[in-house]
Formats: sequence, C-alpha cells, structure tokens
Amino acid sequence: MLSNMVSALLRRFLKDTAGNFAITFSLMVIPVLGTVALAVDYSNLSKQKGFVQNSLDAAALATSKEYAAGNFAADTPAQEKVLMDAYASDFFHANLPEDVKPEDVVLTSGFTTVAKQEQDGIWRDEKAVALSASLTYDTLIAKIVGHETIVSQIASEVAMGNLTVEVALVVDNSGSMASNSKITRLQEASRSMVDKIFAAAATSNKPNPISFSVVPFAASVNIGADNADESWMDINGWAPIHHENLDWSTYIKPSNATVDIIDRGTHKTVREKIGNGAWKWKTRHDIHGILGTEWSGCVEMRPWPHSTLDTVQTVNGVTFEQAQAATLGDGLDALFVPMFAPSEPSSTYTTKSGNKWVNNTDTYNYPNDYTYDYRKKDDVIFASTSADRTSNQNVRQDWIWRYQNSKVSMTSSRDPNISCTTPAITPLSTDKATIKTAIDNLVANGNTNVQEGVAWGWRTLSPSLPFTGGRAYDNIDNRKYIIVLTDGNNTYSTSSTPNETTYGAWGYGKHDRIEAGLAKADRPALYTNTTPTSWESKMNVHTLQTCENAKAAGITVFSIAFDVSNGSSVKKLLEACGGSAKDADGQNVYAAGKFYYDVGTTELAQAMDDIAAQISEMRIKR
Repeated sequence: MLSNMVSALLRRFLKDTAGNFAITFSLMVIPVLGTVALAVDYSNLSKQKGFVQNSLDAAALATSKEYAAGNFAADTPAQEKVLMDAYASDFFHANLPEDVKPEDVVLTSGFTTVAKQEQDGIWRDEKAVALSASLTYDTLIAKIVGHETIVSQIASEVAMGNLTVEVALVVDNSGSMASNSKITRLQEASRSMVDKIFAAAATSNKPNPISFSVVPFAASVNIGADNADESWMDINGWAPIHHENLDWSTYIKPSNATVDIIDRGTHKTVREKIGNGAWKWKTRHDIHGILGTEWSGCVEMRPWPHSTLDTVQTVNGVTFEQAQAATLGDGLDALFVPMFAPSEPSSTYTTKSGNKWVNNTDTYNYPNDYTYDYRKKDDVIFASTSADRTSNQNVRQDWIWRYQNSKVSMTSSRDPNISCTTPAITPLSTDKATIKTAIDNLVANGNTNVQEGVAWGWRTLSPSLPFTGGRAYDNIDNRKYIIVLTDGNNTYSTSSTPNETTYGAWGYGKHDRIEAGLAKADRPALYTNTTPTSWESKMNVHTLQTCENAKAAGITVFSIAFDVSNGSSVKKLLEACGGSAKDADGQNVYAAGKFYYDVGTTELAQAMDDIAAQISEMRIKR
C-alpha cells in the first residue's frame, strides 16, 4: 500500500513541468527516496534477520545435542546427513515466528572444523555443527528504485567437544530402593544417561573428555577395603574418634608384651611392643584380626567440619606430634577412620561355670551382640570379679577381652561390618564398560545417609587425596557434576539403649558427634530459623552444608527426589542442594539450568535424559 502511494506521488511530480522545479526534482528525488526506502527496508530486514538468527541458534543447539546423543546414527554418512537435515529443518521452522515466511528461507546444515590452540599450547581441530540460512527479503519501498529483493546469509555454529566433563553418580542404595523396582529403574536410566554423555564425547577433540565415578550410599559409603593402608586413612589409631567403644585397659595382652595407653587429653592412643621388638600402634584392624574378620571398606563420618569438606591429612613417616602440624594437612580430625560396629552387650551373660547373671536395672536388648560378655579362653578368666559381674551393661560394650573369647556368634545380621552394606566406590573412569558394570552391581540394603554420598561424590571429583582423578578446579575447559538421587529421608535409627542410636557412619548418637556444626551461625539459609532436634533434621543440616561447600568448590549438583512422598523433608533439602557451581567471586557458573528433579518412578528416565543434555554441553560459536 505504502509503495503504491509513493509510486503515484512520484509519477505526479514527474509530470509537473512548471519552471525548473521538474528538472530540479527529477535530479534529486531518486537519491532522496532511494535513501529513505533503503533505510525503512533495512530496519525491517534487520528485524527478520534477528528472528532467523534466534531460530537458527536454537536449531543448531538442538541438532548438536541430538547428534552427540547418537540419535542420527545410520548405516552411511549420507543417511545420517538426511536425518540431521530433517531434524534441523523441523526444529528451525517450528521456532520461526510468523513475521518470516518459511518459503523465504533456505536452510543448509553440515559440519565445520576449526583449529583451536588450547591451554597446553597444542592446536587441535574443533568440530562444530554448522547451520546456515539464506533469507530472501521482499522489499516494501526499495523496489521503486530497482531493489525488488535483498538476500542475506545468516549462520550459526555450535562447538562440540570443547569441554571435558567429570560426573559423580551418587545413588541411594538403601533398603527402600528395592520396592517398586526402583533400583532396576535407576540402573536403566543411569545406563542410558551414561550412553548419551559418552556419545557426546565421541565428537570431542580432547583426550579423555568424559569420566564418571559411581558412589553408592546407604547408611555409609564403602570406599574400598584395598584402601586400608593409605596414608589418608587412620592407620595408627591417632584420630580422636578411633577408639570410641574400645577400652584398651581391658585388653588381655600377650605375656611378653608391653602396652602403652597414651592419654592425649581429648582422646587416647595405644601402642604395643612384643618382647624387644618395635612399638606398633593398635587400631580397629587389630580387633578384626582377633576376630578373624576383615574390614569391609566403609568409613565413619569425620568430626565436623571435615564431614562436610574435601579436607585431608596424611601420616606417612611422621610422628603423632608432626601430624598435628598445620603444614602437614588439616589435622588428625581429617583422617578417615574405618567403621567397626562393636559387639553390643547381652542383658545376661554366662560365667565360666555356666551360671548367668542379670542386672535387673540394666537389661536392654541390643541388636548387634556377637560375642559373649564372659568366657574362658586359654585359662584366662574374663570378668571374674563381683564388680565386673554387676557392672553397667553398656560399659561392657567397650570391653576388648570379649573379642578374645574362644567363641563368637556372627551372622548376617550381627557382625562388625553390620552397617557397611553397599558396593565399593568406583573412582573416576573414562571406560564406559567399567561405569556400567558399577551401575549393574548396585544393591538395595540399609538406611539412608545422603550427606555421606554427596561428600564422597565430591571427593571422587577432587584433584587431591583421597582420590586424585579429578582435573584442577581452575581448569576453565572442565566441568564437574554430582548427580545425587535418593528415594527417602536421611535416617539415623534411634535406640532405646544408652547408645541412643544403632551404630552407623556417625558412630553412636551418645557420642554427640553429629551435634557439632548445628549452631544457628553455621546452618545454611534453609535451616537458619529451624532448630534441628531430630536425628533426621540434624543430618539434613549437615547434608546441605556439604552441598553448599561442594558448589562453592566448583561443582554443579543435580539432585533427584525419586518417588518421594509429598511433605518429605528430603524434597526441600534436595531442592536447596541442587544448583550451579560457584566461581571465585561466589557467582553461579551457570546462569540457568534445572538442577532439581522431583520425579515418580516412570519419570526418572526423562529426568536423566534432561541431565545428560545439560552435561553434554554445547555452546554457540557464532
């Protein structure tokens, strides 16, 4: 309409021959109107180009992710290209606004490679999905000066393989995961996610672009029994919590041995020398040796704040005093202590002559009783005095001579490893088969300790001890992720006995280890105005502290509440736990992203697919 009006006006003016006006106007009207026409059309063209560019970028990102996930796989490259072109075209046109006519845009797709110099100084080819669009714009005004159409070329490239990725799969293996085939669904969804992320890595030009660890958790985490003698383990019994439940004054030493119980003020350490030999520190492993059992590989929660941190202490070739020096590590509290579930006492116990004594005011029923409180061994009489026979039942729990009995009664439900129910951690690996085997080996047994899972997931991604497979935190081309999944609340089983709880990764509730770090000033924002009173709420506080610390260290956390009932405390916990890694200034590394998933049993696969898409990160190059 506007172009018709301008054309009519121009014709009318050109017919007017009065004076010199027609001559003058005829000389200037074409450039004046041409300039105006081009300005108007340029504005409209710029708007359309913006629409096309946005649609092109979205299609390039989507196509890259689909390609990296292997969804265009075909027998030949030509067939693969057909599938890719169809997907890109459909996605592009679905996002094209009505302002742009589909027939005015011609879309092409393909791949490009660009040499890129990386941090190591080596030039490598970077592969990218390349989409381009030819936009033909029908002019509104400029056609009167001979410009019927304007053709613009628009391009979008999305780099693939420009990042390395480390993922810790931290998954609930508690007993409730056995219901409704949840452990099976978890395995299926996890295997699929691993496949998709490794498929994305196939386009990478970096060495070992994808690595995974698998961290099963229940009441505790199994770090692997083969780590028993590592320098970051408490191989000497020096940690303040090591000798909880062990009263070494009740140890029946060999006749030619000297036992030295050293009072450290806050705790005791113990060493033994046989004859003229060297001193040897006594540890929980010695009790396993007496029993003829072996440590299964689970460790206790370290005292706060180390329970929420990726700290470490090593003790190779140093004295107790040297190990306390700050320059050698984070202190003896940072040592990892092997779990040892003590034999809990009987309410009655048998003497050497077969009589049984009962203290009527002290007759609790303990679940993990696998030794006898009184037994004859090698002509040595244990608890033979009247004072021993009438001693408090819970005190007998610490007697070491019970493990030196000639008979123990261990079963599947009574054992020094009773709270260690999960398979061992699989450290970071670049081998997909190794990771999928670890997923296949997941089991469902035990209570729930989400914090211990998150903490060890973080430690598997760390470049420092105890696991050193992670890249440096300041590697700008590397991303670290934790995916943590649970189907229920944190659990620390209460007990009517003086222990207050059953034995678990926190030891016994009576030792109050879990109470540290719960002051209002130490609690995360979610719990600032909520004083934790139950074991569950206290564990929630510590769990979120761990999540916040991991994110501050540079780890992005995806959290999944899997088939969790409404009103469960773990939903709010996981929502707060999930989120972006923080940079050096405390700002989110990722401006957007869905880090928390509340899913039912049938929705888990989609949640895992969404996570795979975000981890298989692509970025627009131009």
